Amino acid sequence: MPASFDGFRQTFFGKFPEAVQLERALRTARNSNPMFFFHESRDPDLKKSWIVLGRLGPEMEDILSINGEVLFLFSPHEEFQRRSFNKMVDAARQEIADVQRRLFGIVRFTPDSHISLIYSKDPSLPKNLKAWNADGATSLVARVPMLDGTLDGITTDLRKSIATVLASRDLYGGKNPVTGRDFFGRLDTIQSVSAELRNGRSIGLFGLRRSGKTSLLRELQRREEPSGLALVLSDLESTDGVDDIPHQISQDLLTVLRRMREARSNIWLGPEGEHEARTFGELSARLIHVAERNASLNFVIAVDEVENLRRLSQVSPERVRLFLGSLRRAAQATRNLSLFFTGLTTAFFDQSMIVDEVDNPLFGFVDSHFLPPFSMAESTGLVRDLGTSMMLEWDEVSLSAVHSLTGGFPFFVRDLASAVRRAALDELLDDSQISSPIGIRKGHVDAAFGQWKDQAGRNWREIIRTLESYHPYMAEMLRAGTEEEINEWRSIGVDGEISALALQRLGLLIPAEPKGLKRSASLVALDGLAGRPTIFAGDIQKRRDFRSLLSQTESLHLEFKSTARWNLRSAKKDEAMEHAVVKTVAAFLNTDGGTLVIGANDDGRPRGLVEDLSTCRNSFDQYERWLMGSLLGKKIGTDIVSQYVEYAKHTLDGHDLVVLTVRRFPGVAWVVSGEDENLYVRNGNETQQLRGRQVAEFARSRSA
Repeated sequence: MPASFDGFRQTFFGKFPEAVQLERALRTARNSNPMFFFHESRDPDLKKSWIVLGRLGPEMEDILSINGEVLFLFSPHEEFQRRSFNKMVDAARQEIADVQRRLFGIVRFTPDSHISLIYSKDPSLPKNLKAWNADGATSLVARVPMLDGTLDGITTDLRKSIATVLASRDLYGGKNPVTGRDFFGRLDTIQSVSAELRNGRSIGLFGLRRSGKTSLLRELQRREEPSGLALVLSDLESTDGVDDIPHQISQDLLTVLRRMREARSNIWLGPEGEHEARTFGELSARLIHVAERNASLNFVIAVDEVENLRRLSQVSPERVRLFLGSLRRAAQATRNLSLFFTGLTTAFFDQSMIVDEVDNPLFGFVDSHFLPPFSMAESTGLVRDLGTSMMLEWDEVSLSAVHSLTGGFPFFVRDLASAVRRAALDELLDDSQISSPIGIRKGHVDAAFGQWKDQAGRNWREIIRTLESYHPYMAEMLRAGTEEEINEWRSIGVDGEISALALQRLGLLIPAEPKGLKRSASLVALDGLAGRPTIFAGDIQKRRDFRSLLSQTESLHLEFKSTARWNLRSAKKDEAMEHAVVKTVAAFLNTDGGTLVIGANDDGRPRGLVEDLSTCRNSFDQYERWLMGSLLGKKIGTDIVSQYVEYAKHTLDGHDLVVLTVRRFPGVAWVVSGEDENLYVRNGNETQQLRGRQVAEFARSRSA
């Protein structure tokens, strides 16, 4: 250290003489210089405060899982304002790094990111710290106790203060993607993906929802950006239209370039007028130009959740083709630009057409990687290591139980571990004073699992419903109750084989003798969360029949309606929509019967009943009573409807639909409209009203 450091040291202890006691308390044979770097802050919010770097000593650091130096902030103020308190620690960290760069040219000492320590005589400090830590700050903050006791007492109180704060934060919980010290597992995948991207390959990363795809992308970005991998991550989930994508990606690219420019002064951004791309052609040109001018970097354009492109292609397939073509053109024109996509399965890249007669530029273009559940080592590493940072000490039996009960599915591993942590803390008589690690045993896991299982089951069913929206055969295989059902779905043709292969690569199905498939241990555990639904004989055939029905065109005996009462154009209830349903049912009754599907577009694609249900308090029971009674029963007749119209609810591809199966009525089914009665029949795929002589002739034909 420079000689002038002694002057800083003396000045600091002159300002805070009580800190001498803290240094004495921390000094041991293995920690001879506990406080060694002193700086009076120049930050207006930290006026007259001192930033100190020090070590707690090997013994305390081992107990608290603290690595290296810690940051102390000593304030002479007897009152901290909450408003300035929020930025205090981050500002102090940045300032101490800047000071080291000026003195040494580099940052020699980086304080532990888990915890910082504050000394102040402000009586409201404990309350302020509790609020700060509860807000999810990037670094936890603990209070340095009053320094007027014995040396042993100061050490004990400091250890309790830090341990209690560390135990207060749940690092397992939360649904957002994780990175940095919170990211675990997937090391082999990150290494292989990174190598392929640097070699100019384009990548597809596939896994179920909540399997960690976005976390892996962000961790890859964090790890590789310092060595020149510029990963531009764009999430299309909130994109309203394909034509918005060039602007979004060009802005995401600019953000990455500016961030990298802070560490590399030679990063080329280009003229300001070229920063924003408004068309697909401009996007491709911008990507090519940036990659060529920054030849020392490897660029990766990453599109998260490729299924959103399938959603957009339903409306604008040609525009989606142009967008994908612009990305492929940029990747092929440069040696240092690759593409990276995440999704549920490879289906989007296995199809040569986006839709009929619109080719897919990315057909066969990506190398596929899959995210199966965690291995036992990955699950236990995550739970144990994050737990250590929260003063939790798991035994091997408990770690194994968490993996087995969750099937190693990353989201559920974290979520169950979070529930176990809460159960362990609930056992403590006083969790505000923790001084040593909290032991986690199998009993804690058992107690937490009983309360956690129901919500976990709902989450797993929701994951399957999301999958069903895009890949219905995969969802059906995951729901199958027996090996026979799994293999029956597999045998239905190409779609079944592709779905079975995808589930094998995701680690959810495994080979079974002879030449069949069965559920993996992970899928068995996940099914245990959701509960196995009762499967009746013929259910698979019924689902096939329903899909076959929707694939047909409207005809004499079949009609599709998007809603039964909601006008999609005016966005409100409309009696004309209701009357159209009544006319169709009456026409089927008066002709040869038929099927009315509500919740499907004119081409048979399921769209669901969200709008209709919103008018019935989102209750299917209330919807059925309204449809069969208040509408059809009132307009056609309760006796006729109850005997000749059958109501059924179906769920397909994540959408709820209602199917009315109508049998031929031997008499005449009139429709009451005000004071009039009208007669409707089917004529091909249309409903026709009979008038005058036609009514009399029809009535005679029915009475004959």
